[in-house]
Amino acid sequence: MPKTIFLTILVILMVLSCSAFIGAESPPKTFPKTFNLIKLFNSGADYLIDYKLENMTLAEQVGQLFLVGFHSQTIDSQIKDLLENYYVGGVIYFTRNIENLEQTQKLSKNLQELALNNGAGIPLFIAVDQEGGKVRRIKDLSYFPANQILGAAGNQERTRKTAAVTARELKGVGVNLNLAPVLDVNNNPNNPVIGERSFGAEPELVAKMGAAYIKGLQSEGIIAAAKHFPGHGDTVTDSHTALPVINHSRARLDAVELYPFKKAIEVGVEVIMAAHIYFPAIETEAGIPATLSKAVLTDLLREELDFRGLIITDDMEMGAITKNFGTVQGAVRSIKAGSDIVLISHSYDLQKEALAAVTAAVKNGEITKKRIKESVKRILKLKVKRLSESI
Repeated sequence: MPKTIFLTILVILMVLSCSAFIGAESPPKTFPKTFNLIKLFNSGADYLIDYKLENMTLAEQVGQLFLVGFHSQTIDSQIKDLLENYYVGGVIYFTRNIENLEQTQKLSKNLQELALNNGAGIPLFIAVDQEGGKVRRIKDLSYFPANQILGAAGNQERTRKTAAVTARELKGVGVNLNLAPVLDVNNNPNNPVIGERSFGAEPELVAKMGAAYIKGLQSEGIIAAAKHFPGHGDTVTDSHTALPVINHSRARLDAVELYPFKKAIEVGVEVIMAAHIYFPAIETEAGIPATLSKAVLTDLLREELDFRGLIITDDMEMGAITKNFGTVQGAVRSIKAGSDIVLISHSYDLQKEALAAVTAAVKNGEITKKRIKESVKRILKLKVKRLSESI
């Protein structure tokens, strides 16, 4: 069949297919049929993603830029509202959401069905912090030691296999995004938050083990999220409670903090999480953390380091943000600076206020429509690549 005829038929199929995919009022109720439409994108034709993007409302576009937490083991009224009326693009699980593996699998399936039948018809990122060691939200999955132990062993293949098993088990309960590995270089013994979560105190070791872990997750179809960019290792302040500052020169940052992230980008990491930390050598405005900094997110990570994946924030309800900027305005500033996804883990009211504030910022021109569409396109492309494998 000539290529032009094939592409014409493909476009006709999109137009005539399930109305949920282009935001009609009466979406179909069958989860598999809705999802199959997204598989049309697997032809690799980028214009199909552009077609979808141009047919999304502003609310649907802004919703894709949010990853939210909720407080139940089933779909409650709050997460239902956020999915049906705000079109949020992803959820994050904590131990509060997990009873057992069967319940978790069912919850994931029900959340995906709700998202795919909300008029936008786009599947969810379902995320979790399953790092190993003490940071394991789903306790019934296989126990693996903390990164510090893996780093001390120094076996890249063992680390890759650890991540691969973790990935297969996460996929089994409907999770498609693991907020791991930690790529912070643990070179400050007074650090109150990283510790055993790091592979070690040497940037080369962290880079090698981190790359192996990323390969293991992504080889099994789970999205890896390297964190906490540009590096949370050399701090004495926990960004959960206040704003840390790392005063090293740019040369030192290149050699130590940034080195593991550069290697992660080289091996194709698909998501990088930004830290609530102020780096004066990169950001000239005093007190602006990486999550709100155009100099960090756009100038450094996106342009200088040529990262093509998704940039996600650390939780915007952490003290470094709430005490200095506020969650809602922090969300606006972060997207404006270049983040693709804003993480708000706990408060339903703050989640709704932030969604409304970002929407208002687009309408009044503070954030350009182009800036929003850049992020949504990256999100759609990664969902097309990964989520057909995990649902």
